[in-house]
Amino acid sequence: MDKTRHFKPGEVLISEGDIPKEMFLIRKGRVRITKKEKWITDLKTGDFLGEMGALDRHPRSATAVAIEDTTVSVLPVSELEEKLQENPMIYHLVKSLIKRLRETDRKLYN
Repeated sequence: MDKTRHFKPGEVLISEGDIPKEMFLIRKGRVRITKKEKWITDLKTGDFLGEMGALDRHPRSATAVAIEDTTVSVLPVSELEEKLQENPMIYHLVKSLIKRLRETDRKLYN
């Protein structure tokens, strides 16, 4: 992960419903996650975001907005898939976990 991006407070990293092209690792700062404009959680340095959509290619399930100056490392979906396919068992395990999370998410928020 050598590509970085910087976001100022209020800038959107990802929007609910968007098609995923990348995932992020927060290097510095904090990001607020909302779903249907309802607060879900705040993420901080060391947290990942956008990984579910990056892994299963479903539209983004939430919106992420920087709540302070934030720097992220960017991992494109294609690179993530390439790395995971090097170990098919890990790849299928992770996809299975994402599927379960999406099912739980639907039950909680729909």
